[in-house]
Amino acid sequence: MSIDKQPTTKEPPMAKKMSPTALSPDEIELLFESIALDHLFIETLQTRHRDSLDFHDVSVWSVKSALQAAFDAGLRAAGGAPKQPVHRSRKSNRAISANGSAATLQA
Repeated sequence: MSIDKQPTTKEPPMAKKMSPTALSPDEIELLFESIALDHLFIETLQTRHRDSLDFHDVSVWSVKSALQAAFDAGLRAAGGAPKQPVHRSRKSNRAISANGSAATLQA
């Protein structure tokens, strides 16, 4: 007993279409610069060939905030909706939401 198999042909991979929410390279660059300025207080992401201009001291909470902003932008570009961020403090048992209000965390 044999089973006749049709030869399968693989279709050539199609180029990935840009979704309607995808950003152009220029828009992505503006987004990066905006996040750098708003969260890290870095005025430009252009190399200026001077250590005092190209290297920056930033706080870990600023880095975390910038990473969250980039993650949220990625979610929006993928068609998702970012959740309202909650920033936790180690010193207290309270969380501060994006609108600045504080709420007690449940352990």
